[in-house]
Amino acid sequence: MELLQRLKESIAWLGGALAALTAICYATGYYAFHAHLTMLGLGRVVDFKHEDMLLEGARFFFAVTAHLLQMVLALGAGGVSVLVLLALLGEIGPLARSGQRVREWLAQRRAALAAARPALKGTLLLTALVVLLIAHTDRFFYPLLALGRIDSLLFRSSAQATVDCRALIPAVGSGLPPDVAASLLMQGERCNVFLLAEFRRLLDGYLVLLMAIGASFSFTAAIRPELLARACRLVLAVYGMVYTLLLPVAFGILVRAAVYPVASLEFKDGALASGNLMTRNDKNLLLWLPAERKAVWYPSETIARLQVTGQANLFLVPEGGAR
Repeated sequence: MELLQRLKESIAWLGGALAALTAICYATGYYAFHAHLTMLGLGRVVDFKHEDMLLEGARFFFAVTAHLLQMVLALGAGGVSVLVLLALLGEIGPLARSGQRVREWLAQRRAALAAARPALKGTLLLTALVVLLIAHTDRFFYPLLALGRIDSLLFRSSAQATVDCRALIPAVGSGLPPDVAASLLMQGERCNVFLLAEFRRLLDGYLVLLMAIGASFSFTAAIRPELLARACRLVLAVYGMVYTLLLPVAFGILVRAAVYPVASLEFKDGALASGNLMTRNDKNLLLWLPAERKAVWYPSETIARLQVTGQANLFLVPEGGAR
């Protein structure tokens, strides 16, 4: 009976975990899809399919998890290398004795300073936290937030094709400004590597933030009064939550390619139309007409035949000229 009860509890826990994971994937997929379609200028036109949002959320989590795991392994390998090097240096007699004297001197100075100025450690930690938070927002958060201002790229004037995408990226500054990111997006798929690099850079900032939040639970204990320490942890938690919510937006804009099926329509009255098939439901389908640069809903009952001939990027720019 006890085994059966544990099995029931395990099944209930697994069902709850799967339901929570599905809800999270759905929410992140919605954010990513909405940001992607807003970037195109079709955010209020295209209908979302539930299964597409789940798949997009799963793709987002796979990309984030894979990159964060890669960075953690790289940091771990670097840390192990440093420890091995220190261990080897510790086997050298003169270096080991010199290191021991330096550690003893630092411990004495730290103890004397703590006795003379007990509040200095907390003040220094708080100052370092504020400075690092300001630097993080400037380097990672504001570029991430600015991506949300990219919209209606399909209805802007066509971008001139460029051979070297690096020429569009400013030499100074951190991150891609919205106008630069928009220019790279409108180059089609030729500049995808730079957009992906920007998303990975934002994920690096997310990893730094997660490490700072984890460390805050230990070093904020030195900050007095206790209310100030709790306020620091609360600020970091809120900042981390906002940063987390903005990551699917960056994924939908920078990573999700604007690639859609190329379809040819033959209507019952003999008329023809061709373009990118954006979405389809039981009653209508939405076709992007690149030559006329407009999206048109066509009733399904008026269509005699639909033929899909491939896929193409909506911002496809022919080699050596404008679209």
